Amino acid sequence: MPDTGGRRKRGDDWKLSNAHEIGQLVLVRCGLCNVKRWYLPSDLGEIFGDIEADLAGNKMSCRRCGKNEYMHAETQNPSARERQDIRVTRLAEIRTIRRIVWTDEE
Repeated sequence: MPDTGGRRKRGDDWKLSNAHEIGQLVLVRCGLCNVKRWYLPSDLGEIFGDIEADLAGNKMSCRRCGKNEYMHAETQNPSARERQDIRVTRLAEIRTIRRIVWTDEE
């Protein structure tokens, strides 16, 4: 295989919409805590947009340790037997927080 210099080839990006169409799940792991959580690609797509599935981990932070630099995401297609044991984290709601910032006039 030719050396690509660390760059990905064009056209090889696997987006969240592609994963949703074929019924895959997104597994997000924290490399520090060794915690893994399963998400639906459509839920992640609603939050982050239709990005590459592998990049979704970089945009999330761990619930346990709060860090985001150790997060890794990958798409998987579990079998029916594995799917029974998987607990999928679902999106309940998106809240927008308004903060008021005041400045003094000079």
